[in-house]
Amino acid sequence: MSSLDDLEDLFEDLSIDGPNKAQMHTMYGHYLNDIVKNPLVINGITLTFNSNASRHPVCKGKHQCFEHIITRESKHSGKRNFDRERANKIHWIKPILENVNDPRIKYFEAINDDNENQQFYWYEEMNFVVILRELNPNLLLITSFSVDKEERYGFKKQYEAYRAKA
Repeated sequence: MSSLDDLEDLFEDLSIDGPNKAQMHTMYGHYLNDIVKNPLVINGITLTFNSNASRHPVCKGKHQCFEHIITRESKHSGKRNFDRERANKIHWIKPILENVNDPRIKYFEAINDDNENQQFYWYEEMNFVVILRELNPNLLLITSFSVDKEERYGFKKQYEAYRAKA
């Protein structure tokens, strides 16, 4: 049995407005344990993260990487808002990255708008993705989020194109 089989939301009562103090403590604890204190090694490369202090009201003083995992940029205002779906799955990042060889994880790469190569670890069945960026010689955790219907189509096309090239 894989650790992917047990993935569920962290909290049943996480508010759309943001976590309470205990929930924030739990979420940041998962982030620190899974990403910071016990760094993942992917293909011989240790996963790094943006440890600069966040100024976001929900994440103030915590790592900017953590901010990107629990908030989402508004297409309208450009500001980052708390995203309950992302935050509730923060503990999914490590199992997804550790199980890249599981057929349920669809791995593909794509060049972003800044001409940087990004790695996508898409758990299609659960509509969730973890995105890493190659910054030689490092791999940087960028974000993770629940994939909506519109994004799913694009991811499927990118995955199929990547597989066709491989």
